[in-house]
Amino acid sequence: MFRFSAIEPKHFEGLLRSGKLDEDLDEIFEQFWELSSYSQFELIKYVKEKGINPSLGVLSSVFDISKEEAKKFLRNPYREFYVPVVGQESKLVRGLSVKDLDSIITNHDHLKSSMEVIRDFLGKGFALFFDEEFSGESYMLPAVVSLYVENPPKDAVFTGKIDREGNIYEVNGIPKKRALAKRHNLRLIEPSYLDKVQTLKNWLDADRYDVPLFITKSKENYEGELKSFYSHLTLENPERTLELLEVLNGIPKEKLVIPTGQIPPEESAWENIVKEFYKRIKEIEKALGGREVLHIAINGASALAFSLGAVFGSQKPFVFYHFQNKAYKPIKVENVRILKERLKEYKHIDYTVEEGGDELAVAFAIAHHELQASVKEFMKEINPTILVIRYKKAGHVPVEDIFEVARESASLIQDIRSKRDYKSFHFFFSTPVAIAFMVGVAFGYYNRGYVYNLQRGQGENYVRVISLETIRKIREEGDEVSAEAQKR
Repeated sequence: MFRFSAIEPKHFEGLLRSGKLDEDLDEIFEQFWELSSYSQFELIKYVKEKGINPSLGVLSSVFDISKEEAKKFLRNPYREFYVPVVGQESKLVRGLSVKDLDSIITNHDHLKSSMEVIRDFLGKGFALFFDEEFSGESYMLPAVVSLYVENPPKDAVFTGKIDREGNIYEVNGIPKKRALAKRHNLRLIEPSYLDKVQTLKNWLDADRYDVPLFITKSKENYEGELKSFYSHLTLENPERTLELLEVLNGIPKEKLVIPTGQIPPEESAWENIVKEFYKRIKEIEKALGGREVLHIAINGASALAFSLGAVFGSQKPFVFYHFQNKAYKPIKVENVRILKERLKEYKHIDYTVEEGGDELAVAFAIAHHELQASVKEFMKEINPTILVIRYKKAGHVPVEDIFEVARESASLIQDIRSKRDYKSFHFFFSTPVAIAFMVGVAFGYYNRGYVYNLQRGQGENYVRVISLETIRKIREEGDEVSAEAQKR
């Protein structure tokens, strides 16, 4: 009889992958314990991946299991994972797990006592195969994650020991394992940040993640306002949320703050800020599998808030924090579609329309600065139709009215444009940033248009800071980059 163990492991893998050994699977499995760990691993992976199976009788004999258990082994889902192993040589050992079995099946019998601990925690059997020999118990946490957690991070490896209750314990060699993971462009998730496997599962398999994102016109020394924002978040434990986002999802705290500084009037500067904002939210989306709910606060110009809202343009829920009376007040937007609905009446806003040419200037006169006359003067060469939107009541817009004011404003713009085919839109703002952001979300970036900001200093002059075409380009290019990253 031919000895398959005589084939060099890499060559054995190549023969498997080419399908040249499919007719010999029974004979190969009968010699399973003569094969190297590498060849054993590749054989199991091939069978699970391709669904080309040996006879149940052979499989049950090799692993000393019933034919019913052999069926489960072949049918049940599997997952690959890595175990960082350090010593004389540092390496990532490949692991393969099959869940929901009655027994423990493995090619590393010397680890069976610690595998019994894993079974006691899970309350179920499983299969674990590895492509190299190693010793120790640090494989326990990565193995449990592969068997118990539905959404483990793709860019990370785990290390750690567990007990029968699922408590997580420190292991040796952390600095070397950290360096090993880094060489493979992976993050090491270390036991020192974790207490229980259940905590890990609850976080990684959550239906949604509440993620704070703070945009501030400060360039430095913004710690005080950031601390104030965090203190008003509608999260049970913001500090722990930030820690877990960093440790488990690879989103460091500094990625959740965008300090813009005072943005110069050049369009390229505004474009860079909008681009950075969209890049950050796409990175968050990728890291969290699209399950994020952003908690957004903006300390900056309303023109910027509108632009960020337009590029955000998401159908996902979000929470916007309006700063009023020295506190951040949350405005929950659970259904973005409501922001974009056409309304039949306007209970919170008044408006005037001054007819002009076939371009529409939209002036939000909702804050303290009265801008109708200055917009008309600034736009006189174009002679646009001017829509001025005001809050019906005197004084500041209370937080409980902000969503409806934004919703009615967005609907009104749609009503006005439906009566005439405007070539382009021009947006001017004297309004709370929360309203500007939400109107931006509702209006989007598909129309031709421009956003203007009031530049203060030597006199007050409007400056065109960004076009909707630029915002659309940022969005489309960002989506293309994200799609390519997902393929990789």
